[in-house]
Amino acid sequence: MLDVRCALGYIRLDWGKRAEQRRYRGLAVKKLFLHIGFNKTGSTSIQESLLRNAPRLLERGVFYPCNVEAAYFQRVQHVPLAAALPGMKLGWLNARKAGTVGQAYDDLFGAIEQSQFETLILSSEGFGATSITAKQLDWLKRCFEGYRITIIAYIRPQDAYLLSAYQQRVKAGGKGGFQFGMHESMESLRFGSRLAPWREAFGPENVIVRPFAPKLWHEGELFFDFLNALEIPRDGLDIAEPANEGLDYRAVELLRALNALQKRGAGRRKLYLNLAFNFDKLAGGTIKKTKMALSSEQSNLLREYYRAENEIALAGSGVSVDDFFPAPPDGRKACLPPKKLPPKVLLAVIAGLTQAAGSEGTAPSVAKK
Repeated sequence: MLDVRCALGYIRLDWGKRAEQRRYRGLAVKKLFLHIGFNKTGSTSIQESLLRNAPRLLERGVFYPCNVEAAYFQRVQHVPLAAALPGMKLGWLNARKAGTVGQAYDDLFGAIEQSQFETLILSSEGFGATSITAKQLDWLKRCFEGYRITIIAYIRPQDAYLLSAYQQRVKAGGKGGFQFGMHESMESLRFGSRLAPWREAFGPENVIVRPFAPKLWHEGELFFDFLNALEIPRDGLDIAEPANEGLDYRAVELLRALNALQKRGAGRRKLYLNLAFNFDKLAGGTIKKTKMALSSEQSNLLREYYRAENEIALAGSGVSVDDFFPAPPDGRKACLPPKKLPPKVLLAVIAGLTQAAGSEGTAPSVAKK
């Protein structure tokens, strides 16, 4: 019996007994596809589609464990399994799952032993954390000894990734303004370096890298591209609606400014997010929703700055670095959150809120997108 210390306690693993049980149950020949993100590449949409189609996938011998009451599963994904890696720290594990993280792998193997399948899919961006270590990956390999393990990761052009990461930071309560130069300190943008420990641990031939680029997806759909990469037929499967849709560039600044006003523990972030998601609707059609964009010059700078990293990341994928991160159109101007929202924009939103109130004394009610 081996005690392995993890971030939130101890996980007790009897490697010999589990390996023997897997061989007895015929699990040694089964496949494991481990989807590690990366973050900002539509992982939630993939996970929601896997969850929606879990019964039909299981009929085809593909198991996506999704018991919401189990310690291994949080909402639509397997972040507790990532959090249970020795020494891993993930801030987005909820309190309930944090309390049972030490049971995550036991719950998972219990579900596995009660299910009939040939292919297992686990998914969480938590596995793709920039802090992942060789020791953690070795621990993970030992957990699934006897499986044929394939890693799948999506990567996104750094110009789009940078903007999406900033927007997500603001959604999470961030108060700082956008700074283009911050990309130089973001390890998350160095995809070749992030993939290196996975290739070292599992072999480069067992790491699938796909571009987060609709023009390069199978049938133009992210979920179909994911299934195609795993060689799983997609006939009869549904696609979940896109998750985490981008905000209007002015809504991002409105949300950031509201975050700056909020005192810790004030509990208004949900209201602020609601306002930001419905920004263009509140303006009554006077504002056309426009997402953030970098200028052609900025995108080209990132394209060259990360070319070597992208060439390493895409090695063996069949996708060229120029197809992954094509040159932007000439003359494109930046569309970034303004340092201060124009008064007419604020007035339009206030007018929309007043109209939504319906009548004097009634609190505004805005439908969350």
